[in-house]
Amino acid sequence: MNNKTKSIIAIILSFAVIIGTLGISHILLIERSGHGIKQCLAMYKQPQNTVDVVMIGSSHVHCGINTAKLWKDYGIAGYDYSSAEQPLWISYHYLKEFCKYQEPKVVVLDFYSAAAFLDNYRDKYVFSDDQLYGFRFSLNKLQMMNVAFDGKIENWDRYFPAFAGFHDRYKNMELEDYKEAWTADYSSFKGYMPVFANYKSEKPVIGTDEMKAPSDKSAEYLRKIIDYTTENDIQLYITIVPYKVNTVMQEGITQEEEYRYNWLENYIAGLDGRASEMVRFDYTLKHLDDIGIDFESGRDIADGNSHLNYYGSIKFSEYLGENLRNTYGMKLLPDHRGEDAYISWDENVRAVESEVTDAGWEIR
Repeated sequence: MNNKTKSIIAIILSFAVIIGTLGISHILLIERSGHGIKQCLAMYKQPQNTVDVVMIGSSHVHCGINTAKLWKDYGIAGYDYSSAEQPLWISYHYLKEFCKYQEPKVVVLDFYSAAAFLDNYRDKYVFSDDQLYGFRFSLNKLQMMNVAFDGKIENWDRYFPAFAGFHDRYKNMELEDYKEAWTADYSSFKGYMPVFANYKSEKPVIGTDEMKAPSDKSAEYLRKIIDYTTENDIQLYITIVPYKVNTVMQEGITQEEEYRYNWLENYIAGLDGRASEMVRFDYTLKHLDDIGIDFESGRDIADGNSHLNYYGSIKFSEYLGENLRNTYGMKLLPDHRGEDAYISWDENVRAVESEVTDAGWEIR
């Protein structure tokens, strides 16, 4: 073996060691928050082509849509593929990513972020970690980052490559963090994160018919989501996980979500062609009594942003499960309970109920 060959082999081995080290470091050090990162990481571990309903949107989804309840009572194989304050352009790319690995029959889309946050929202990049870190590198991810970063080079510097954002996390890690990185089996995690807290809140009231459009960017990506689901024969069920509207998120900015929900109701009613048959909007805030969320006592609410707690998620998921079953029927959404391919949903029920018991709450 001549010196030139030895040099080439040495270079290849060096690159292999570097890439391997970075890969292992990525696995060990990546953050695993339950507000988007874990939802992304676990999505790749789901049994292929088993998820019939994917719930996409903000943290209201993974706090308020209880996948264990949907499975236990209705046999609906659902997954919460959500992240904190997820805007519609992130939702669109999440949907495309999800459909690489699953063939969902129904997409449940939470419209909260599009209604609450406009382009001048001060904290629009605060939850980029939760939205991006668990997402595998791909052309889809690059496209998502490009639209999310609004041309700001400082965002690219922080989040690309992802490892640059959490490379020094080892300073705060404990043994349990490393253990989870190597041994955690996310196949039975379905995105839902039960919250065990109580917070008294006002019941939301829609007191106007006035309409205001969301940002142009949100409207554009709503249309993209509608087109994508329609073209791929996926039913789109747009909803609002119940919460108190118009909670002030930024001083000096009036939220006015109900104006944008009114706009959405009018927009969906005006769809034509196949989209008019494939897209539905459930304006839940107009008929909260059908769901029974108790805002005033705090029994069903977790915090000042009106995330549903565990009991609230039970009520909303019962309502959603009934609605999905009545709207789409057993043919589109079969009851998979008892099937071998869906054992991980039984495990999800046990895991959630264990959390409930450990928190001292009542299993419902």
